[in-house]
Amino acid sequence: MTPPRRCWFCAGETTATRHDRVVGLHRDVESGPTWYLGVRTKWRSISVRVPRCERCHGGHTIAHSMLAVSIAAPIAYAASGELDTLLGILPSTPSGKVHSVIWAVVACLPALVWIVTRQAWVPWHRLAPRPPRHARSHPAVQSLREDGWHYRPGPFPYWRNAKDPDLDRLSGPSARPRRMLGLITGLLGLASVVVTVVLYLRDSELAALFLVLACGLFFLTSKIDPDV
Repeated sequence: MTPPRRCWFCAGETTATRHDRVVGLHRDVESGPTWYLGVRTKWRSISVRVPRCERCHGGHTIAHSMLAVSIAAPIAYAASGELDTLLGILPSTPSGKVHSVIWAVVACLPALVWIVTRQAWVPWHRLAPRPPRHARSHPAVQSLREDGWHYRPGPFPYWRNAKDPDLDRLSGPSARPRRMLGLITGLLGLASVVVTVVLYLRDSELAALFLVLACGLFFLTSKIDPDV
């Protein structure tokens, strides 16, 4: 039988390791140019398993969900045209202004709920008393920090998910297909940057779209290419 451990977030007993918070750190970052005018970055990474109980795991999941909703709600509000009405960019009647104000309050409510959820200000047993970032104060993490390790599994913008330190790394298929796919997405990202510059010089509204596309492709490259 697995001996009980103490949850780092609420000090309660926990035995299941699947709820643990995995904190990734990195150091020894080296960057160099590639033949397709990109930059290849390499670094060392390490992960620390911080004990966490099922309750705190669920509370952190709820907080993350509310964060996603709090970000999506204002975007949806602005995309609906209500923000333009509220700011007077679009003509509207007094009743239309009131309608926009009401929906603005509704769009801000998820952010308020996220703050309350993260800080555990409501007496709900499903909420975690401390946020996920509290894992950084764990003694094992602080010991690595004193040894020169930095937070995050990789340097910006290569913030991959931290690997579980207790799982053996299985030998999967050849990494060549991933390298090829990473090369393709990198080239597409570079092409999108060129198109962005051309469209910007032509004063086209599509420049912003291609800029977002380029950032997305470069981010995807960092996730796909095993050498990045």
